[in-house]
Amino acid sequence: MTTLSVVQYNVLAEGLSNPAMSPDAGFTSMPPEQMRWAHRGELVLERLIRADADVVCLQEVDHYYDSVEPAMRAAGYAGIYREDEWSPCRANTNGALKDGVALFYRRSKLELVGCHFPFTPRASKDPRGGRDEDAGKCIMARFRVRWPDPEVTSGPRFSEYMNATESFIACTAHFAAAKTEAGQTRRARQASALFRELKRFREFSSPAGGEASSDASLHDVPIVFAGDLNARPDEPAVRYLKRMEFRSAYERVLGSEPKFTTWKIRSGAFKPGEAKMCIDYVFASPRVEIVDVAALPSESDVGEKALPCAEHPSDHLMLRAVLTLPPRLPSAGDE
Repeated sequence: MTTLSVVQYNVLAEGLSNPAMSPDAGFTSMPPEQMRWAHRGELVLERLIRADADVVCLQEVDHYYDSVEPAMRAAGYAGIYREDEWSPCRANTNGALKDGVALFYRRSKLELVGCHFPFTPRASKDPRGGRDEDAGKCIMARFRVRWPDPEVTSGPRFSEYMNATESFIACTAHFAAAKTEAGQTRRARQASALFRELKRFREFSSPAGGEASSDASLHDVPIVFAGDLNARPDEPAVRYLKRMEFRSAYERVLGSEPKFTTWKIRSGAFKPGEAKMCIDYVFASPRVEIVDVAALPSESDVGEKALPCAEHPSDHLMLRAVLTLPPRLPSAGDE
């Protein structure tokens, strides 16, 4: 059985937070010059690399190519990126920055098998219509766990490796942000669409090419899902995912969801006031063992100015969970 460490982190796009780019953002917990990615991004990347996770799920990444991807590649990761074609950063930066979601994986441990970007590109910012084609901004990817013997993974015994190795699906997502009744309704639709797309991707990416949907080994391919859902634990989107048997790592280990995963106090015209809530999650499908989670800071650890701060350089906290994949079930073709 393989143990995986998973990080979830909304890194706070510069195009949505730097006063020089977004004057109405209203972040005052750090001096304006420290809100620049040149300063804050260095702190974010230090924390990510120090977390030493196998899978890293990120949102609000607007410096992927010039900063985040090169740093993560140098640390031994490969990345998958989905830029948001309707990113609000475009307007704030005259098109210079566009944020999106990213999924990084440790190259020495994991091998990418395939990936899926549901409903990309979106025809409009807020898709509407009879068919629900809105799963939020998300990336789904299937991985194999690498064997340490290079002769097996690249030589004549490759079929043995491919048939016997463990595999899993990782997904990262960023749901609609509006804290309104309409926003809750949209997030619930996004959760439902994302779950359907995960099932479709799992079937399509099976070793049998999607034709073995009744095979127990297919239905037991584990799924690890982490994201900023912009939904509190009691909202329909989160309740739906838990009804679909996704288990929250923090709830399972601590007995309840964290008191907060984002905390900001803003002034100005854009969402002024205090916002402190739990909206970030790490989920795992049945049969994945949730081993442990990283402790999160208290209000006193963060300080009265809230986030971001020097120790926690985003308006969201970094979540980290340790999971163990279940033993691979034999398929009909295995000896």
